[in-house]
Amino acid sequence: MAFSWVYNDFGAPQRRVSHILATNSESFVKGEAVKLAGGRWTKAGNGDAVAGFTTQKLDAGTDKTLEVALAREGDWYDAPYTGTPDVGFVVGVGSADVSTDGLSILSSDITGGAFAVEEINTNTKTCRVKVKNRQL
Repeated sequence: MAFSWVYNDFGAPQRRVSHILATNSESFVKGEAVKLAGGRWTKAGNGDAVAGFTTQKLDAGTDKTLEVALAREGDWYDAPYTGTPDVGFVVGVGSADVSTDGLSILSSDITGGAFAVEEINTNTKTCRVKVKNRQL
């Protein structure tokens, strides 16, 4: 499981771009949080602003394009959360961080992250988030 787009507050459809190259020798899975570095897509990490989420699986290679749904104002995503939740990992936290694999929210790190949390489901270990710190 990874990040999954749910809806946009303003009713806008997803905005996808497919003309930007992925970082050479880096593979991606669908729903992975990404950023731009050196003009190419790469995995987003702790403390990074998030540009979007991959819409496809892409094997590592050279000069391959990657389709990404841009993270925009009003977009909501469902995502799993990992780690032992920090006491401050609650609805309303505005700085939850992405995990190192880019596929989930790291619930033990709630400082300096790109995500605001609107809902937490402890039964399924998922949460609904909005990208608060966007790169684009």
